[in-house]
Amino acid sequence: MLDLQHQQLAEQFQDLLTQEQQVEGSYAAMAARASDPEIRTQLESIRTDKQRHIELIQRLLEIVA
Repeated sequence: MLDLQHQQLAEQFQDLLTQEQQVEGSYAAMAARASDPEIRTQLESIRTDKQRHIELIQRLLEIVA
């Protein structure tokens, strides 16, 4: 039972990781296209936050795997 719960949790974290990686990529692309330096800085800041989320999710995956 516990193994099944760990497996389900790992799958959910993996799905979340995939989503966060896609979103991080979108912010990176938007920042690269932004001509306004302020907007570029804000987008890069959000992208950095997404990178931290990705690292956290990866650590959580290591714990439940």
